[in-house]
Amino acid sequence: MRKLSVAIAAGGLSTRLGSPKPFVRLGDATLLDYALDYAAGISGEVYLLARDPCQFSLSVLSGGSAPRVIFDGDGWGFPGRIADSLRKIKGDLVFLMGCDMPFLDPSLPELLLSKIGDHGAAVPAWRNGHVEPLAAIYSIPRLPEGTRLSSMRELISAMDPVYVDVEEAHLPFWTFLNINTMEDLSNAERALKLFLSRRSSCGRSNTPRCLTSRCWS
Repeated sequence: MRKLSVAIAAGGLSTRLGSPKPFVRLGDATLLDYALDYAAGISGEVYLLARDPCQFSLSVLSGGSAPRVIFDGDGWGFPGRIADSLRKIKGDLVFLMGCDMPFLDPSLPELLLSKIGDHGAAVPAWRNGHVEPLAAIYSIPRLPEGTRLSSMRELISAMDPVYVDVEEAHLPFWTFLNINTMEDLSNAERALKLFLSRRSSCGRSNTPRCLTSRCWS
């Protein structure tokens, strides 16, 4: 099995949501709590992609299981900053995830790993052409120089990607629910309430790791 790191993109300005996404609360946890808990279940090498050193409190950055932080600064556009940040990770493959997707299915990274082969990226894709670049695996050595990248789709296209059919994989519909607006947050809160009403088959109540497909049977 190839070694997999995890990088959480958490440095966005969140202009549509109106407040920094990592610290938006969903139930009894922040979106960053969900992301860190999910990442810890995938890899012992977890990174936060941030804009500046003041973005996160010491409580997030300290402790034995604390993520390593990579600061991407304000240069270039978003795709270029992402590519530049990921190239700072020492390793082969990295699962890049947003901090705004609290219901990612735990089977997703393993599915992408099984498909990547010799490709430079494994990216979830829908049959209508939509792709999920912030829930994908990238080959770190094959990341392009970011200065001229205009979009995440352009970054992906430069890496000889394999697109993994989301519908064929039968991933739960909530897997790619991401929170960009207050309406998205309301939808996530309704999903969480539904989950809590069914309770967790693993014996937990309202903890991030419970929000997986096995708890919705």
